[in-house]
Amino acid sequence: MSMQLLRAVVAVCMLLIPLSATAQYGDAERLRIHGSNTVGAHIVPALVRTWMTSLGYDDIERIDRSVSVTEFRGVRDGEPLVVEIAKPGSGAGLMALVAGNAEVAMMARRPNAAELDAAWQLGELHSPDQEFVIALDGLAVMVHRDNPVRALGMAQLRDVLAGRVVDWRELGGIAGPIRVFAPSHGGEAEFLQERVMGDAALTAARRSLPIGQISAAVAGDRNAIGIIGLRSPVAPLSRPLAISAGGESLLPTRINVQSEDYPLVQRYSLYGGQMMSALGRSFALFAVGRRAQQAVAASGHLAVTLRPARPQPLPAGLQEYRSMVAGAQRLPVSLRFNVGSLQSMYDSRAQRDLERIVAFMRLPGNANRQATVLAFGTADPAGSLVSTFVSSDRANVVADYLQAQGVVVRRAAGLGMLRPLVGRTHSQAAYINDRVEVWVN
Repeated sequence: MSMQLLRAVVAVCMLLIPLSATAQYGDAERLRIHGSNTVGAHIVPALVRTWMTSLGYDDIERIDRSVSVTEFRGVRDGEPLVVEIAKPGSGAGLMALVAGNAEVAMMARRPNAAELDAAWQLGELHSPDQEFVIALDGLAVMVHRDNPVRALGMAQLRDVLAGRVVDWRELGGIAGPIRVFAPSHGGEAEFLQERVMGDAALTAARRSLPIGQISAAVAGDRNAIGIIGLRSPVAPLSRPLAISAGGESLLPTRINVQSEDYPLVQRYSLYGGQMMSALGRSFALFAVGRRAQQAVAASGHLAVTLRPARPQPLPAGLQEYRSMVAGAQRLPVSLRFNVGSLQSMYDSRAQRDLERIVAFMRLPGNANRQATVLAFGTADPAGSLVSTFVSSDRANVVADYLQAQGVVVRRAAGLGMLRPLVGRTHSQAAYINDRVEVWVN
């Protein structure tokens, strides 16, 4: 064979290699995950890579098809897999699930009433079989360390950010013009509008800065108030305000955030239909597991993990509550309920948190620990006795489940309307206030 002919053969072979790879992946099995840009930017790519690795896929590569579409490719036992991550937005992702153009939807918020109506054929989207909480995020409200104001209600915060309250004296502070620093775009700005502002617009007088610079700006201005992400850097001379949604005022501590008791927390979740594909269900179930949650934390986000919280000051008064938890550590969960569900009495996260609690209590180092189960309720028109009765019943249900799994329960009690988190008129008062705490001795 002449050298010229050999070169021609080599050239043809080199051209065929990418064609062969393209043909291989063109026929590959596909998993399509569509939805939130916030969730799809870092969290889901980290989960997809970890999931594919756990299943034994080799030669995993990431290909960014466009700003909004990313693919992961891999091969296992000669069989290729392509995972498509498209980021058109939370609502569009859910509609892709409805239309059959995606197996999994990723959302940075819960579906609203109109979306649930449009997705009725998917089944019960808030059930543990179809909703998978994979991470948490949220906002903190920062002021200068020397500012005497310690807490704000949501209505007060809205009035400040809308420019209706313009002087700290109106909030019980030292007279001075309030200077607002807030993000102008991105996931934090969208969540701020949805959770705090509603139909109101942010004041035109606000200073828009990158989210990572707001705390430093607040630290340099005694009259400033700034909105930052829970994962944003905190400057030494700034501190967070406690926030109330009509109930107890709470700081964004780890326990308050992880339990979702703090009012400015949002969930990042995956959703699937009743007839979820095997690949989709495999990925979603993996995403809420321990290894996946380690990947979430490694990507710089707030994982849904279970570590006892450091002791923190309890509210003044509430002697009965304080005596019940004396010497105990609270686990960072608030078990909430899916009232009206035909599938589970618990909401999707609570169902998995129960499993996490059992696994935690079975660790060798926890062999001699005991649990205290305390339930709370919301105000009932029929009176406080009804709330106490309902909360007692739920405490006993949780305690019975834990005991059936081998967990020693030291005490279970219902405390009724004690420690409400939101006011009675809140649209989700029953869901938020009706909750169960688990403490361990």
